Amino acid sequence: MSAVSHHNPLYKIVVTHYLLAGLFFLTLTIMLLFSVGALSGHYFQPKVLALTHTAALGWGTMIIFGALYQLLPVILETELYSLRLSWFSLAFFVPGIILLIYCFWIFDPGLYMQTGSVLVLTGIILFNVNVFFTVKHKKQESIFQEFIITSCLWLTLTALLGTLMVFNFRFSFFQKDHLHFLRLHAHMGIAGWFLMLIVGVSAKLVPMFLVSKYQRKYPLSLSYYFINAALLSFLIDGYFQGIGFMTYFIVLLGAAGVSFYLFYIFRCFKSRIRKEVDLPMMKTLFSFVFLTAGILILPFILYYHLRNDPFTVNMSMLYGILVFMGWISTLVLGQTFKTLPFVVWLKHYGHLTGKVKTPVPAELINSLLLYIQFAAFISFLLAFTVGFILVSSTLKFIGVCSLIITALSYCTQIICLLLHKTKTEDYDHI
Repeated sequence: MSAVSHHNPLYKIVVTHYLLAGLFFLTLTIMLLFSVGALSGHYFQPKVLALTHTAALGWGTMIIFGALYQLLPVILETELYSLRLSWFSLAFFVPGIILLIYCFWIFDPGLYMQTGSVLVLTGIILFNVNVFFTVKHKKQESIFQEFIITSCLWLTLTALLGTLMVFNFRFSFFQKDHLHFLRLHAHMGIAGWFLMLIVGVSAKLVPMFLVSKYQRKYPLSLSYYFINAALLSFLIDGYFQGIGFMTYFIVLLGAAGVSFYLFYIFRCFKSRIRKEVDLPMMKTLFSFVFLTAGILILPFILYYHLRNDPFTVNMSMLYGILVFMGWISTLVLGQTFKTLPFVVWLKHYGHLTGKVKTPVPAELINSLLLYIQFAAFISFLLAFTVGFILVSSTLKFIGVCSLIITALSYCTQIICLLLHKTKTEDYDHI
């Protein structure tokens, strides 16, 4: 894990992504406070589009980019292709996200929204070029590598379709209605980018953090093929036929792919050598509950959709909450404080190993902030989800306030880590 060391400037690009993601997360919570009512309506409306893209790009994708710059050299046992390219990617990506969010919020589908979409697409392409050439240095292929490369391809296609949809607002060149492509765009991002990437990276990290003895990779290979087959089938059938009874089979295919992955995680957990599981790792494992819940709700969405029941919209919104705020956010909140403390530790203590007594990475974390963050986030999930189901504005408001506390404690924890001062003790004095 020498990719981020005391003398390596990779540290700066990694922590910059973490910090920016934290700020976007805080921004998301404040935006949510002023748009709780919008979540009771249709998902295709300005504020919901702004919230979704803040969560997907500014929060989820931003932190994944930063984490991958750190983890790719570890997972693939090679060096990052270009540090300069990662800064160029960020320089396009951040302004693009800000422009998109602002234009969605006020719904101005003009030049600024178009510019934002092109900037985001450019940033993503530069990121993927960096990943591709990094992976190219890896001589021996692995299933983790396949997941990462494939997810990056899906991300590019998702961003490309999103850019075309933005231009379609003004030029109307699509032969089908905008909602038709919105479903395809959303699931390319959810299943193609987030799911494929998270499966590939977590399948490597979870056994590492749990110190697991489980080595078999065949469940991951099955997961890879089933998820991709389901997504491709959904895109082809969804484009030509729309949502129909065939979609039930496609959902079953995707669910089977996720089940193989969860089976792999379960076997890693059962065969772990380190029996004690810390709070960040518990959040990671807990996130899979929301992934499962999101998949289980899909047949109900299909059922109500085929009956032309307006309740389809409510179920779709709940699905989005479970995926973005339940699964992805819980996972990010957990893994941030498994990976970032190590990055900071390497900067301050990597060059001192064996020379002086140093703290372990976990000791760099403020435990009180970690528990406040966890308690506030659980409160958000319970209050907001129940409030959404019962159509209670009070519970939703309590949930959003809890999420703001979560984001504040998260950002504070990151800043405290980045401001950490080197503390050592000579072995002679022990």
